[in-house]
Amino acid sequence: MKSNRSQIDTAIAAIGRGQNAVILLYGPDMAQSRAIADKLNRFPEIEKIELSGAALKNDPAILTDEAASISLFSAARYIRVEASGDEILSALTLLIDVPAINNSVVIVTGNLKRESKLLKLALADKKVMAYASYLPEGENANRLVVTLGEEKGLRIRPDVAQRLLVYAENNRALLVSEIEKYALYLDSSKDNILELTHEVISLIGADNNEGNLARFTGIFFSKNTSLLEQELAALADVGVEPIVLIRVLLRRALLLADLSGMLSKGLSIQKVIESAGRKIFWKEKGEIAKALYSWRVHHLNQLITYLVSLECQIKQGKMIGMFYIEQQLLLLISRLS
Repeated sequence: MKSNRSQIDTAIAAIGRGQNAVILLYGPDMAQSRAIADKLNRFPEIEKIELSGAALKNDPAILTDEAASISLFSAARYIRVEASGDEILSALTLLIDVPAINNSVVIVTGNLKRESKLLKLALADKKVMAYASYLPEGENANRLVVTLGEEKGLRIRPDVAQRLLVYAENNRALLVSEIEKYALYLDSSKDNILELTHEVISLIGADNNEGNLARFTGIFFSKNTSLLEQELAALADVGVEPIVLIRVLLRRALLLADLSGMLSKGLSIQKVIESAGRKIFWKEKGEIAKALYSWRVHHLNQLITYLVSLECQIKQGKMIGMFYIEQQLLLLISRLS
């Protein structure tokens, strides 16, 4: 059943109160879908069970079993699934056939085409609430940046908002991450409203050393360890912070994971890149095509998980230096090659 954002927010709040629902969050803005699902983290008393699309593809009945189970350790629980699309079709079909469930199910996936069997199933059944997350554009994108800033005590002018959007390529997760960094630097809050200026962004922003970072990103995803070692040393010499490297790699990894999901539906690499439109800078199309050829989805997911973990450690105040990041990135490439 097609649902709007208000209905989804109401359903998420209801799950937090122990009620049951089945929600499918899909669309090109996977970061927004994840952010919606993450709202359930506000209810620590509810047990969360995480399942992967790959696990449900191998054993579709797991989802139904977990949805029917009763928690021994908490008053309520819910199941969160991260999948790449139709791989969970059989699992959702079995779930829909069950008369009632004891636990909610929240599914997060990427963009689904109109002909997707999973999407058709979800839209046709009243038991499933389906919501599409789209990348913000134009004035909506600017308003999003302003709103995210207000939540952190930052006043952001339209020209500054546009600069952030260009850097983040409208990626909500990166926008949130950048805005949090500026808020911490300025020590802003809702009780201490401060303006975010171009000067602050130029001082600590991740769009510094743009050319160097673009080259570094291309080298990393080419899996050339010797060139990567040289590039990391060069970036360290010019004072690039570890958090900046993590974020540019995370941005590219999220893009590749999204595009890889489209490849799994039978599209050619060329078609996938063409369909991405402005999400891919024209100068980077060649290296992204090569990365799609050499990186498997499960390796990208492992990389994303690790990069997010590193970012969280830094944001929590752990002292992670450039030398440590260099060693970890080189080790990652060796393991995932």
